[in-house]
Amino acid sequence: MNTKMANRLKRYGTWGLLLVALLAESACEKTMTVPAYLYVDSVFFSTQYAKHGSSSANITDVWVTVDGKNIGVYELPATIPVLASGEVKVQLQAGIKKNGISSLRPVYPFYTSYICYPHLEKRRCDTLVPSFTYHSSVFFDFKEDFEDAGIKFTGLDSSKGMSKVADRKELCFHPGEVNHYAGQITLGQGESYFEVVTNVALKKQRTYTFLEMDYCVTGDMEVGIYYQLNGRKIQTPIGGVYRTGTLKDKEWKKIYINLTEAVNGNSLVSNYEVYVKAVKPLSDSAVFLFDNIKIVNM
Repeated sequence: MNTKMANRLKRYGTWGLLLVALLAESACEKTMTVPAYLYVDSVFFSTQYAKHGSSSANITDVWVTVDGKNIGVYELPATIPVLASGEVKVQLQAGIKKNGISSLRPVYPFYTSYICYPHLEKRRCDTLVPSFTYHSSVFFDFKEDFEDAGIKFTGLDSSKGMSKVADRKELCFHPGEVNHYAGQITLGQGESYFEVVTNVALKKQRTYTFLEMDYCVTGDMEVGIYYQLNGRKIQTPIGGVYRTGTLKDKEWKKIYINLTEAVNGNSLVSNYEVYVKAVKPLSDSAVFLFDNIKIVNM
């Protein structure tokens, strides 16, 4: 490098570095956007009891859309970054664990969406309190809350049937609702098996069919359907329901079991029944409590 060129670089070097820095900062501002935030701690779910039954729910996630763009799925409680500012349209859909499986977390098709129009600012966090209910097009083929006379399940063959229990320590309580009874099956030592089935024939319906159930059980169970085909009774297992605790610390949970494929899988099937069964060692005892059982269709 000659002396003349070196002097020029020395003379303009500082200004050149400053110009490069300014251009780099401008480029970063264009490519890196500061987000606003939405925070969802929990959600509300409500029903008309006479029409829908209990408002117990187990919404674990929210599916988020902002101005028509899918932002993602967030487990609750959730802090959601949004690369937008000003007034936006936010839509939240309720996500559940299908068949109780943590890796299967779809939108639950029977619940409404929550829509709001917050005014977002970069770096600010806005709290949303979404509420959901059942879609108006949802209907129920079967509901059993054990509050009416009789029980809508029958024991198969030599199996024990369900009975009602009124002990408050055994009941499922949801805020704002009165509950007097739950369904119960107790298997003592020497009793290894039960299987109960809905005592009405359920009709195959439209697009989606799910079983919703509150349960508190100290043994594992299987849920599935029976249907008649060519004069034979066919059993189709669908999924397992696993124990929630011991006899001392009873914990109620809610599960959503997808019956859609099993019910709609054969075009020759028009009616079906839902069964619940359990098998345990003869030396053990187990208690199975049930409430708010629904078969939901759309």
